[in-house]
Amino acid sequence: MSVWSFEEIRGAMDARWATEPAAGAAPPMGACIDTRAIERGQVFFAFVGERVDGHDFIEAAVRGGAGMVVVTDASRVPSGSPVPVAVVGDATEAITKLAALWRSRISARVVAVTGSNGKTTTCRLIDAVLGEMGPGSVSQKSFNNQLGVPITVLNAKPGDVYLVCELGTSSPGEISARTALCKPDIAVVVSIGRAHLAELGSRAGVLQEKASIAEGAQVVIIPAGVEGLEDAVRAHGAGEVMVVEPSGALASPLPGEHNRSNAAIACAVGRVMGMDDCSIVRGLERAVGAPMRFERVVVETGGEPIVVINDAYNANPDSMRASLSVFADLHAAGRRVVVLGGMGELGASADTEHAALAAEVGAMGWIDLRVYFGEAFGRCAASGAGTEVVAGSDDAAITRIVSMIDPGDCVLLKGSRSMRVERMLAALQSRFGG
Repeated sequence: MSVWSFEEIRGAMDARWATEPAAGAAPPMGACIDTRAIERGQVFFAFVGERVDGHDFIEAAVRGGAGMVVVTDASRVPSGSPVPVAVVGDATEAITKLAALWRSRISARVVAVTGSNGKTTTCRLIDAVLGEMGPGSVSQKSFNNQLGVPITVLNAKPGDVYLVCELGTSSPGEISARTALCKPDIAVVVSIGRAHLAELGSRAGVLQEKASIAEGAQVVIIPAGVEGLEDAVRAHGAGEVMVVEPSGALASPLPGEHNRSNAAIACAVGRVMGMDDCSIVRGLERAVGAPMRFERVVVETGGEPIVVINDAYNANPDSMRASLSVFADLHAAGRRVVVLGGMGELGASADTEHAALAAEVGAMGWIDLRVYFGEAFGRCAASGAGTEVVAGSDDAAITRIVSMIDPGDCVLLKGSRSMRVERMLAALQSRFGG
């Protein structure tokens, strides 16, 4: 039996029909904004972005199995659409309202996760643990923003036992809004660091923003040793607050002390959900890291392979230092090469943070070659023995950096998403034919 009807869907979005549902048609389940990833029966939302207009892909969505399409421009709807098409005034508002309706219909217990660093990895660990209980859903990739959170909620299945939502922010009030949508039973704050300072202003601003995830949660789980965090989540009306030490990890499937803390949080979530320790450990054993989060890639060269640690998904000062700490402990047969791209969204603190990090990295004697990449480091770092500064970020800069890497090297790639430092890996593979 369906848990909602076409009329309820239309009403939730305050939409009108451009193409009405056929008699007996099954209501859609799930949502998608990218036809390359659409699954049969999902609602396709034709968002208009800066570079891509979803209306151009309506027919592709239907061919891919969309069960319904939502548009903002009725004139772009192909005639004779075989699936229902709803017209809304604001697609973002529509998908959010529809997700709120779906949240009210599902029985899954919801875990929401936020933090300056480690959100996606911790979601993966929690999903692995809770998977021992039965079916569930988790945020795909890093679906943690204004569109990603509604999509995550809408893609929860009616029979799911759990739903893990990743909540991100770059401006004050965003965590509170996303928390109000997903209504977590269990809220998790993974870390507090210097991220998104351009809008949040300071570490104190970050702390207050992240702590708002506690609003309405029955249980809030936080790591030990984060100054001010427990008081902040209690001020937001948290129910029970659990403070977790890294030693609470029953197993730690991913390298680094920060991942031990993440694993301890996943264990705590499992226990709150009523799981025994044996089941939790079984779940952790199945956990794998997210792509471009300290991902090990071997590039064959015809001689000694190059080992690349691709940690290029994103970066801020704290995650940079954590990544370097783990990299320092890895076995390396040849040179240790560190390629660091600029860190974004640091506002007025950008030059100070880049200069401080460059000074610290410069003093790390275990690094054989350090390469700073992008305009921010170009202003704040200096070339010298064992150090190269490449102020550009275009293809020529990538080629120059790749030319510095030799067979047998062990290479760390780290930088903010805007720098796309992972291009180095693709260029290395192209250079060596691997």
